[in-house]
Amino acid sequence: MKNAHRAARPGRGFSLVEILVATVVALSATLAIFQTFAVSEGYRRSATSGGDANFAGALGAYLLEQDLSMAGYGINSATYLGCPTSGIDSGTGGVARNIAFNLAPVQITAAGAANQADTFTVVASNSSTTPGPIPFNTAMGTVLDNYQITNPFGVTAGDLLVLAQPGLACTLVQATDTPTANAVGSQNTVTHASTTYRTTGGTTVRARYNPAGGIGPVYGATAVMMDMGPAPVVNTYYILNNTLMVDQLVTGQIGVPVAANIVQLKALYGRDTVGAGTVTTWDTATPATAAGWSAVLAARIALVARSAQPEKANAQGACTTTTALPSVTWEDGTVTVLDVSATANWQCFRYKVFHATASLRNQIWTPS
Repeated sequence: MKNAHRAARPGRGFSLVEILVATVVALSATLAIFQTFAVSEGYRRSATSGGDANFAGALGAYLLEQDLSMAGYGINSATYLGCPTSGIDSGTGGVARNIAFNLAPVQITAAGAANQADTFTVVASNSSTTPGPIPFNTAMGTVLDNYQITNPFGVTAGDLLVLAQPGLACTLVQATDTPTANAVGSQNTVTHASTTYRTTGGTTVRARYNPAGGIGPVYGATAVMMDMGPAPVVNTYYILNNTLMVDQLVTGQIGVPVAANIVQLKALYGRDTVGAGTVTTWDTATPATAAGWSAVLAARIALVARSAQPEKANAQGACTTTTALPSVTWEDGTVTVLDVSATANWQCFRYKVFHATASLRNQIWTPS
């Protein structure tokens, strides 16, 4: 009698040829996927890096233009332009710090090489009133004497003051009273105590800018006082480690990063060399006299922002993303080449140039 149930046949597997064919197909698909991913990642990196450069450059240029728009406010007296100004900040921790700047709306320090960045400083008062030189009416006897002035309007306890006199260096000090709030007979006296003072709000604070032994020359009756407000703008911009930085010299905030991936900064003075009231020359030569500073009517700045990541080199190992140094063409048709070759592989990066020409309106609207 035959068995009605046949023995189960063993399952049939893949042959070696089938496995090899499947492996080749899978490898080909994987290679295609990775090639697509690599191209996509390259496009994404370029787009992201370009976006970062646009944002950083726009931010840096905006902040520079904001400062330049106020440059010279409160210090635009032609007689004292360029005056070397010094002061001492005892700070919040009791460690004294020297302050030094020129009483000029903008001062450019040109770099020693084309591929290095310039440095420039913007100076302006932040007084809430309309500042102007306030004449003394009495000569000082010593550096510790209070200041006797003709018109105390606008001077407030805590304001920073610049003292100036033809032939003497300028000095930065701090008012420790509000003259108009003093008793009758003392309303033209500005004190500068080295200890504490009371603000208009009634708070007692320590005077930061008046050293105990006094500071500066003994000024005569021909001196003037300029009210710089409680937090004057004395900002120095420069590039460090591919970052736009600012030193706020008076308030003591040093090395504050402004924008990343900024690799070049160039600035130019716009001068009126013929006395016609218009800019005729653009250069970086620092004026040597008050008349020379008075002729500076404008400033130009150019920033170069760079992509955060380099692009890949070609098959021959060469970078061809950027083949020529970036440049800017100004409104009058002149061209400034912005040398970014300080980085050895500079051609691997993408660049974006931001530039602005700012009229120094406070220099033009001078009271004298």
